[in-house]
Amino acid sequence: MIRVNGAERSWSGGSVVDLVADLGLSGRGIAVAIGGEVVARSLWESTAVTEGAVVEIVTAAAGG
Repeated sequence: MIRVNGAERSWSGGSVVDLVADLGLSGRGIAVAIGGEVVARSLWESTAVTEGAVVEIVTAAAGG
């Protein structure tokens, strides 16, 4: 189990890229933090999301 934006979620493991895809997000306009530390987009493929991780995903929204 991992926690994504406050909600428990089962997770079989993988990278940040895998998680973003699993959530159905495009990857554009998204910031990801694990354990309170922002993960640079260039590190998404090599950063594992492990059991017990606390992940926050923020999506940019246009507005005026």
